[in-house]
Amino acid sequence: MDIEKVARKYAVKNAVEHGGECDPGSVIGKIFAEEEFDNKGKVTQTAQTVCQEVNSMEPDEQRSELQEYEFDIPEKKDHDPVPDLDVEENEEVVVRFAPNPNGPPHIGHARGMTINGELRDKYDGKLILRFDDTDPVTKRPMEDAYEMYEEDYTWLGYEPDEVRYSSKNFDTYIEYAEKLIEMGKAYVCKCSQEEGQKYRKEGEPCPHRNQTSERNMNLWNGMRDGSVDQGDATLKIKTDMDHKNPAVRDFVAFRIIEDPEHPVTGNNYRVWPLLDFQGAIEDHIMGTTHIVRGKDLRASTKRQKFIYRYLGWEYPDIMYWGNVQISGFDAPVSGSTIKKMIQDEELEGWDDPRAPTIRALKKRGFQPEALQEFFIDMGVTENDVEASVESLEKENTRVIDEDADRYFFVADPVKLEVSGVPEDLEADMQVHPEHPERGTRNPRLEVEDGELQVYIDEEDMEDGFYRLKGVCNIKISDGSAEYVPGDHKDALERDAEFIHWTPAYSDTATVRMPDGKNLEGPIEPNQIENGEVVQFERFGFVRCDSKENSLFYYAHQ
Repeated sequence: MDIEKVARKYAVKNAVEHGGECDPGSVIGKIFAEEEFDNKGKVTQTAQTVCQEVNSMEPDEQRSELQEYEFDIPEKKDHDPVPDLDVEENEEVVVRFAPNPNGPPHIGHARGMTINGELRDKYDGKLILRFDDTDPVTKRPMEDAYEMYEEDYTWLGYEPDEVRYSSKNFDTYIEYAEKLIEMGKAYVCKCSQEEGQKYRKEGEPCPHRNQTSERNMNLWNGMRDGSVDQGDATLKIKTDMDHKNPAVRDFVAFRIIEDPEHPVTGNNYRVWPLLDFQGAIEDHIMGTTHIVRGKDLRASTKRQKFIYRYLGWEYPDIMYWGNVQISGFDAPVSGSTIKKMIQDEELEGWDDPRAPTIRALKKRGFQPEALQEFFIDMGVTENDVEASVESLEKENTRVIDEDADRYFFVADPVKLEVSGVPEDLEADMQVHPEHPERGTRNPRLEVEDGELQVYIDEEDMEDGFYRLKGVCNIKISDGSAEYVPGDHKDALERDAEFIHWTPAYSDTATVRMPDGKNLEGPIEPNQIENGEVVQFERFGFVRCDSKENSLFYYAHQ
């Protein structure tokens, strides 16, 4: 996209909102919020030139031109966040989010967390956080993840009404398994995995399918008491061997797992339910009325409906959605991969800024409202969705821009000596260019014998005429500078580039970047508090992680 066109529309908007005169710093921030441009210097210079042109226009001309533009970052959104449900009068809506706690939630989980939370809120219903933690082998639960999920769900804005551990309900699953065995709807299969797949593929019943209930119950007891070895038998649910989808034909409900070392149940159980069986029983017990799940789980729905039919239950209403691919993170959106990267010391933890976890995003300064809107806008559709972290960044900009105060940080500092400076020179910058009522920043200037020492960015250390933003105009020549009388309007008329700076006595701040690297540089004197999100002008939005250590985490431009 053309930098000048983007700058023009935001310059006009800013001018209309502020009495006919736009602020280049605010316009620059808006440009980076809409598009990612590599050449920051060119963006700055273009914005300053465009602002000068817009400021020369009459207010009526500015207002007229503003009508020509559309803005990708709206000030306010007004739309129905989730689709309507088929709900009977006085029916309580019960929805659930059911993760496997093998790690804390990542950006992929946030979609289900958000939509189910919105459904609960829209219908004044009940939201259940259910841990589907009955797979201690391929997705072994992580003990700390249970609490992390509760914390992150509440932070996201949807505190669950109930929290359930599926692993605490084994006796209930076993009870229903035995009921289905007695009904002749479940049987113990001693086929190997390969043999079972062959029978399902061919639509043929295996040799164990028509065993008597007494025989099945004896084998089932053997699975439970240890007389049947791990891998020698599974409990299967009878479905329809003629079903067009082989995945729906007689599916495994329980398997034997020796010494599972589960963080909740320990080694108390030997037979473990698979997800389709456990989830079906849980949804009935919880009174789930509506389920939102991926379209790739259609076969799961069909399998579970057999259990509901046998037991005389009514299956919840179902909505399907397509897969979401979110690009732009340094680590994959995969809990198991992130866990391995942590174990291999490629990541420092679940909140490492490179990780696509909710905790990492929170640490960087992303706001729950941004994640909510990001996923609400995707809607509930069966179409696959491709999104990027840049889209989430734009949403977060919309949320934080109004509240984020402005400060100077110099990422690549070089010291500049300015001569001929008046002794009474003072700095005067707005805390927020669009909110003059918040006051100004006035860092102390140390002028000795007409000389002022400041840090500027190395890319700004080129010969030419500039304005130290909020201080004075200068002319740089061969690595030093001299004071030039005049105000910011003189600088605009001379097409000067406005550059940020810090006093030479400034403390050093550390900014942790999304790629895991640290940037160190001087930061202007400030009163930034822990957890506060601010904007380092011409650099980006950051969140203060430690006021004492002056440590910040980079969010985005």
